[in-house]
Amino acid sequence: MYLLLLLLIGTPKLDTSRVYQQPAVVVTATRIPLARADAPSRVSSLDVSDLRADGFRSVGSMLSTVGGLFVKDYGPAQLQSISLRGTSAEQTLFILDGVSLNNIQNGEVDLFLVPANDISSIEVSQGNASALYGANAVGGVVSFRTGIPRDNLVRVDLGMGSYGSQSYGGEISEGMGDVRIDLNLQRRRAINNYGFSFQDSSGNTPMQRVGADYLMDNQSLKISLPSRAGSSSLLIQNVDANRGTPGMVTDPSFLGTAREIDNSTIAILKNAGTAGVFEYSASAGAIYSYLRYIEPSYGLDDYYKTLSFQPAVQLSYSGSPVSAVAGIDGEIDRGESDQMTGVKSRNRVGGFISTMFHDRSGMDLETRAFVALRFDAYSEFGNSINPKIGLNVKPFSKLPLHLRASFGTAFRVPTFNDLYYAGAGNTSLKPEKSVECDFGGVFDLPTGLIPTAAALDFSYYHINIRDGIIWRPVNTYLWLPENYDKILSTGVEVGLRLNVNPLFSLRGSYTFGKSLDVSDAADPTTYNKQQIYIPEGQSSLVATVSPWILNFTAVVTYAGTRYYTTDNSLSLPPYTLASLSAGARVTMGSIEVMPVLSVNDLFNKKYEIIDQYPMPSRTYQLDVSFQFNQDEPK
Repeated sequence: MYLLLLLLIGTPKLDTSRVYQQPAVVVTATRIPLARADAPSRVSSLDVSDLRADGFRSVGSMLSTVGGLFVKDYGPAQLQSISLRGTSAEQTLFILDGVSLNNIQNGEVDLFLVPANDISSIEVSQGNASALYGANAVGGVVSFRTGIPRDNLVRVDLGMGSYGSQSYGGEISEGMGDVRIDLNLQRRRAINNYGFSFQDSSGNTPMQRVGADYLMDNQSLKISLPSRAGSSSLLIQNVDANRGTPGMVTDPSFLGTAREIDNSTIAILKNAGTAGVFEYSASAGAIYSYLRYIEPSYGLDDYYKTLSFQPAVQLSYSGSPVSAVAGIDGEIDRGESDQMTGVKSRNRVGGFISTMFHDRSGMDLETRAFVALRFDAYSEFGNSINPKIGLNVKPFSKLPLHLRASFGTAFRVPTFNDLYYAGAGNTSLKPEKSVECDFGGVFDLPTGLIPTAAALDFSYYHINIRDGIIWRPVNTYLWLPENYDKILSTGVEVGLRLNVNPLFSLRGSYTFGKSLDVSDAADPTTYNKQQIYIPEGQSSLVATVSPWILNFTAVVTYAGTRYYTTDNSLSLPPYTLASLSAGARVTMGSIEVMPVLSVNDLFNKKYEIIDQYPMPSRTYQLDVSFQFNQDEPK
């Protein structure tokens, strides 16, 4: 009732930017700023503030709307990983403000532990990018970027929802002279005692998820200081989580007792500016992570500690007909665990150059050619050289069509678990290698007489991965990692974006892809079989209507059949999920109130993304933000 009164008495303020405006410039695909349509490979851009206003609360749910990207969700507060273009979670590089987040222990990033309130935008660059970013960018790169509000403000966030879900926190952004400080705090918790049905040969048994509760705190501080030549910034982020990890439900009497304790602290210092005709940036990132896994039923109490230090220097030039960027970076990694003997270390130094040649032939043909080359030297594996070439052509001046193509190589390095895990690690492992070709284009659709922006994006990709690392059984009790896998991943991606300002926006994608195991032609049980938990078909549709001060969003996602055995004999059925959210933005003087009510799994579907990891059905969530703007209204 209070929120309804606010809507009635508040002074309306129409937010005309709330219709999925795509950022005009992207950088992930080439490290050179350019328009999205001019890139040599597909790039998807997400505005996090818009998505949060549309009811997306987590990074995983935001990424689930990106074409070619499938989120492997083990349930509320559990592991969330991804498959990008049919590759594994370890074969996608995640970066935060240019610093790699992939854990050196297991190679993954758990999206549950990535706080959405610290991120301003996300860029997903589909396709290999080792020529620009080095290891692990086989399927692509997911780049998180932080930002600082330009205005002085205080914001308070409150939320509550199904199964004991609670969240509270806020943000303070202040300018003190030339220095701007942004402090962000958040606490989230839930019981997650949702009901589900366990099915076996005896029938369906009603059960309740037990031991999936969690408590997560995150704090971040960002300080920005402009100078005559550029700016400097310091980001400090800390995440603490204590969660139950009950695991697979194997029988009607199942009771999960495992818990996981996580801590991650990140510090990133950056300086950027200009020197004559050049732009430069220098950064140093440090990441400390700690994981403790406790399973009383089996007497387990294991821990993993890792520390990574990543310095980098970059110099760029923008001109015509040539733009270029070059850089040198390094990485010092240390790991310690009760599952490894002693402290393990890894050192790396790398350098890259990326160039773009821009040519106009009269008024009709516009061509951009891209060449990138990177060298990496590892203390454990020796050297790796990875090239990539790309082309973007606009063949007709009056037809808004861009055609693109790229070809390059990529690699992934073994993790500390692969190399040193007690009694099973294999120190003879080599890095995985891949070759990819990509073809596609962007067509800006005619806008007609109303103020619209629309584009159709399409791609075909072919990825050949060899020396893939897989843990294979030696006997009933022992599994060892080997360079054994050969994977062929091919597919097509189609995306559509439509904005009718300021009323309506539509964003959709469809992907059909095959990720096939071609390791051993003599083994008919696995040869030419689809990789487990990677659907052949998937799609998403996000529609937003923004009349007056209101905002309504509908989301529909589909995932096809997912096999969970390597011989493809067993599978999980396809599922389609629908969600709705309704929000508003009410301004009363210097105060803005922004309520958002969300309903997930609107039609109460029963489904699993991962076998024997039950998902909750229909859930509700109410979030309210109170923003106190200290600057004078403009």
